[in-house]
Amino acid sequence: MQNNKDLPPSELIFDLIKGQIVLNAISTVINLKISDYLKDGPKSVMHLAEKTNTHPNSLYRLLRMLSTVGIFTKVKATQEEVKYDEIEFGLTPLASLLQSNEKNMFKNFSLILGRQSFKRAIDDLQYVIQTGENSFKHINNLNIFDYLQQNPVDAKIFNEAMTAMTSSQVSSISKLYDFSQFNTVVDIGGGQGLFLSTILKDNPNLTGIVFDLPHAIEGANQQKQQISHEKLRSDVINNSILPRCKFISGNFFKSIPSGADGYIIKNVLLNWDDESASTILKNCLQAMNFSKSYQKDNKQQKIKPKVIIVDMIMSEKNEMSFGNLLDIVMLVLTQNGRIRTKKEFTNLLDTCGFQITNIWDLSSRSSSPSDPMNFLSIVEAIPKSIDD
Repeated sequence: MQNNKDLPPSELIFDLIKGQIVLNAISTVINLKISDYLKDGPKSVMHLAEKTNTHPNSLYRLLRMLSTVGIFTKVKATQEEVKYDEIEFGLTPLASLLQSNEKNMFKNFSLILGRQSFKRAIDDLQYVIQTGENSFKHINNLNIFDYLQQNPVDAKIFNEAMTAMTSSQVSSISKLYDFSQFNTVVDIGGGQGLFLSTILKDNPNLTGIVFDLPHAIEGANQQKQQISHEKLRSDVINNSILPRCKFISGNFFKSIPSGADGYIIKNVLLNWDDESASTILKNCLQAMNFSKSYQKDNKQQKIKPKVIIVDMIMSEKNEMSFGNLLDIVMLVLTQNGRIRTKKEFTNLLDTCGFQITNIWDLSSRSSSPSDPMNFLSIVEAIPKSIDD
């Protein structure tokens, strides 16, 4: 495979520029459910236009462009001359990932980045560079978390993207890190508990707490009740996960539940600047101090509490990576949220009273290290000041 760096400058800049156009095109065909209509075989442009209520010639030009980058295949006409609306398009492996029943991170992120609220914020990148203020709030008059609470359609797409990302990673994380060493773990900012439920399933002697904002916990409790009443997930019921999982609402900038020996912070710190991230970590340290006293008073098994940060670590190599791209997305969507290097994580934890004991890289354990799905690392740290 040819390295992009080996391309002539004119071809390289073209390759870079086309990205935004392709993203918008992908988002459009997802919304139109084009891949769904092709699941039974190639279809003509006219057939697809009728199904999607679109303009045939415009749709043809969109599909023609996407076929050049491997999304859809243009089926050769049997006749030498054929009208554009009779030309058929079919699925490719890439196009199959865009079907409605596919739960993958990249499809969901293509959708959310195609929403006007997000798209306009990214288009306003120059504002961020000039002012240091996030453009999402500049464009939408609300920070991203407040905006999502007030805009349920965007929130649903965003949450589905987060769920798809967690689903693709949770099994690997649970296998890579030994959670069985703990008695109780708290998943800080754990949403509806998908990540924690997998950890509890894999570790039958473990109890857990999902900690998040009230609206997230309300949704999680509703889902929990539905599972209990309908028994739709026998794997969860049979393994007695629900009785071992509590849902507690709160604000991690104010306090974090004590009584645990493992504190998980997954895909949270990247949303915040160093000052805000420090507040979260210091509240975590305070909870650990209370937890240590709790364990002594109740004569539980004595375990040195740990914080487990599951996040992306920015490569310090001068090469294109998912981390570099996501860092710009965080720059646009949040107030100084960022993807941190190993050195930046070390300094951040050190100033908050922690020392790193180990780091695991998911990509190093994967058969496909360059797979963007394996971009996370696990950072394990212990408090420097809690007495034994």
